[in-house]
Amino acid sequence: MMNYKQLTMVNYSIAYYAMRIFGIYWLLRQYLEYRRISRWPREIYEPFLSIQKFIFSEYPSPFLYITLLLLCAALLIITWFRQSVLLNLGIFLLMSVINFPIALNFSIGHNNHLIVIGYFMAIFLLPDKMKQEKDYQWVQYFYLGILTTYSLAGLSKFLGIAKNVIKHSGKLTWLDKNAAKINTLDNYWIADVKVPEWIIHLYQYENLWVVMTVFAIIIQASSFLGAFSRKYLTFIMVFLYVFHLYTDIFVLADFRDAKNFVLVALFPYHIFYPWIRKLMKKDFSGQLLA
Repeated sequence: MMNYKQLTMVNYSIAYYAMRIFGIYWLLRQYLEYRRISRWPREIYEPFLSIQKFIFSEYPSPFLYITLLLLCAALLIITWFRQSVLLNLGIFLLMSVINFPIALNFSIGHNNHLIVIGYFMAIFLLPDKMKQEKDYQWVQYFYLGILTTYSLAGLSKFLGIAKNVIKHSGKLTWLDKNAAKINTLDNYWIADVKVPEWIIHLYQYENLWVVMTVFAIIIQASSFLGAFSRKYLTFIMVFLYVFHLYTDIFVLADFRDAKNFVLVALFPYHIFYPWIRKLMKKDFSGQLLA
């Protein structure tokens, strides 16, 4: 039976390899997105950040972009067999650059920030170097770096509500009964898509939506606490996945990669540990803490 420190290290040791598999999947997704955007007029290419303008003053050619994808894929495969801080840094930098042409330009939102942050937090976190029990704290920092993005988003919602309530601005807040419904209608209108009738029907329960919205914001703001409790981390993982499913359907926000990364990075792999140890006839926790 592993204690919290041991299972934290075991979970990350497995997540490290799962992130390599996810990384290959993510690169394929970026290629498909790149192809989709490539059909748009080049004249509307408008990078948002200065660094984007510096690296890609024009939309990259297929040769250049595919080369970056293949190089990143090669590093992901190499780091499966050889753990290296330098190679992890290369993965992070390549993923950042690969993301530039398809985020924060063409009026496209930036929805890969969670993934880029995740690989950044993992640069120095090598399972082979985690030999002491106190090393579990580095895994906590890894979780904290990912979850803080959600906590800040939840906190900003609270601050927005407080500001409008205190100033009596008259603006719509998440405390209003129709806030969630109006948010959905607005996003569907922008996308020029008809809102399904079943969604409209669900929004008839106005008071319930206010309670669920406030509860969701509270949980979102407290996400960072998952870094210090395995049970709460699992709860937050499930909550964030469901939350992203909601935004996918009700707000048309495509966070498919983000919610999949949440599962990969935060999954409680230790529940399979007894089976893995029996199959491999090896006590990984003892090896980690030797």
